[in-house]
Amino acid sequence: MSHVSITTLTGNQIQLDAQCVADLQAAIREPLVTAASPDYDAVRQIWNGMHDKRPALIVRCRGVADVIAAVNFARTHELLTAVRGGGHNVGGTGSCDGGLMIDLSLMRGVRVDVEKQTV
Repeated sequence: MSHVSITTLTGNQIQLDAQCVADLQAAIREPLVTAASPDYDAVRQIWNGMHDKRPALIVRCRGVADVIAAVNFARTHELLTAVRGGGHNVGGTGSCDGGLMIDLSLMRGVRVDVEKQTV
């Protein structure tokens, strides 16, 4: 994958070089999705069609390790970030224009540890 132009928290555009993008890809299980990906339009869709946002990069998470990698990447690069659960937020906050979308829609399980009181 080549470099990606992406929006930061301050609204500036930065270039993530190919190695930076490759490092993120190596840390997650699903392929990264960009505007050049054949499934980009399907993956970026949210329920409320009034919000037609176009994230620069989409991380599709299958588990906790993927979420951690995506959040750490966003924090390190100070990226504009949206988290998409089921894509049903009426305000359209599950996506963002030009930033990083962390897509949780592939996550289907919940693990409860009663002793540690964690979910």
